[in-house]
Amino acid sequence: MMFQRSLIIFVFLFLGVQQGYGQSADINLKFRYENKVNPTGIDVSYTLSEDFSNNTERLLFLLDKMYPLQRSSDTVSNLQVKDRLGVFPLKLQTGDKSNSSDYINWKALRAQNGPLTVSYYVPLAPRIALKSGPVKDLQAAGDGLSGAIGSFLLFPDHSKKITINLHWTLNNGQEAVCSQGFGKNVSFQTSVIDLFETQFLAGSLYSHASAKANMGFSMYGLGQEINSELNASADWYEKAYTTIRDSLNGPPTSPFYYFFRSYDGNPMSSGRATNGSFLLYLPKQMSMNDEDTKVLSAHEMIHVFVSDLIDPDGLTDWYVEGIADYLSVKLLYDGQLISEKKYLEVVNEQAAEYYTNTLRNTPNKKIPEVMWSGTNAWTTPYTRGSMYFADLEGKLRMHKTKVTVLALINTLDSMKKRGEPITSDSWVSLLKKEAGAWAVADYESMLAGNLLIPVDNAFGEKFKRKPVKARFFDLGFEYPKSIKAGEQIKNIKVNSPAARAGLQDGDTINNAVDLIPLYRSYSKSLTIEVKRNGKVIPITYEPRSTSATAYMWTIAK
Repeated sequence: MMFQRSLIIFVFLFLGVQQGYGQSADINLKFRYENKVNPTGIDVSYTLSEDFSNNTERLLFLLDKMYPLQRSSDTVSNLQVKDRLGVFPLKLQTGDKSNSSDYINWKALRAQNGPLTVSYYVPLAPRIALKSGPVKDLQAAGDGLSGAIGSFLLFPDHSKKITINLHWTLNNGQEAVCSQGFGKNVSFQTSVIDLFETQFLAGSLYSHASAKANMGFSMYGLGQEINSELNASADWYEKAYTTIRDSLNGPPTSPFYYFFRSYDGNPMSSGRATNGSFLLYLPKQMSMNDEDTKVLSAHEMIHVFVSDLIDPDGLTDWYVEGIADYLSVKLLYDGQLISEKKYLEVVNEQAAEYYTNTLRNTPNKKIPEVMWSGTNAWTTPYTRGSMYFADLEGKLRMHKTKVTVLALINTLDSMKKRGEPITSDSWVSLLKKEAGAWAVADYESMLAGNLLIPVDNAFGEKFKRKPVKARFFDLGFEYPKSIKAGEQIKNIKVNSPAARAGLQDGDTINNAVDLIPLYRSYSKSLTIEVKRNGKVIPITYEPRSTSATAYMWTIAK
């Protein structure tokens, strides 16, 4: 019996090493300060275990390009790499085909010999990113830092899971938390790609934490003044999390981290979800108690629980973003967490965002080409997907089927949990089985880019659809695609509302403007302050062009 037990233990340990858990990295992180107050970047040092690679393998180090945000100031400097033989030479792969991927690559010029030590510095990213994109860059908020670990980590590629030991050196009163747990010292097993996606906050944290360590809902933030309003909003967010988790069959005991960071940056709030957490950027002028912030947070929570469809060409944003837009407002309304007035307001904002988008008829296969092309292009799959799911919900009721959109989504997620790959074909098979040929035809029409006109009861039996006069959104100039301070306006369109209001080529934008409220409106005006000949001039106009077929929903009488 003793021999058998020893053999079992040996086999277990051997398999653990085979899975990759024998390879490890001790990562040490420390703020670099300006005037001992404001963080300016992060010093990184780590040691890879001796068995991280074999005697012949040449390591390939990866640095996330931060697409579509793009890196600028936040690049690696003072890089030093050593092993038992001394300096461990790396070569930046410029012009290499591998650098057309999402990572900048450094290739080792020889094999690893003994433990490998790496150290370097990464400064903060610009307060306003060069291009629009998800919240994952390295930023200071309050007295701390936040972002995704991939915002600063240069790390070797590895096909298996590894053990990460994360250590923060912080000032008194400061703490750290990441998607993998709370504390200045956290250990976990992960893949390299998931390591890059891990989110973190470190500094003097706002905390609304679960009473049980590493279980349930916890909320941490940087940069917001701690007050009764923030504490009250945290209670609301925990209720929203519970509603969304239970609706999407999420595990009640697993930890869930809501992270937020607030600073003077882009005027538009945004978020990014990953496994077990999401990170929200909140402009200083906005409150955690704003209803729009609550709906956005619900959108990101849904991302944590709903798996994306597998597609090598990135053609499934209609699904993962569309369902997050659709369910974020529906589940909050059904759970009595927002009022009927707010529900209709958001429904009609999403409708306006869809109907006034000049790219609304773009076929799905072309979405990746246009999604980050500027202005409201990125919203195309979001609102198309939301409109599609609302229409599907209404028609499922009309056809008296026994399923709902929520049930279909949960069925796909159950398949994923069983280890089955879920793809667009999985969705088609499910539609055919549960709804019929009409649902497949509607799906194919949506992918073709045909205009979506959801049925009367798409958003509930209490509401009805009505046509509305609308025009396509159009800033009236070619550059820039968003309203950022310091940018010069170029190529004003002749006879556009912008030109008629007095905007001129060469005007310099004086103040940043969040354009999302205008995308989500059929009639709101835009005011841009511009500098011209040493003077600041406010110019107001409606950023609209030609007429567009459009609808809104009202309470049925």
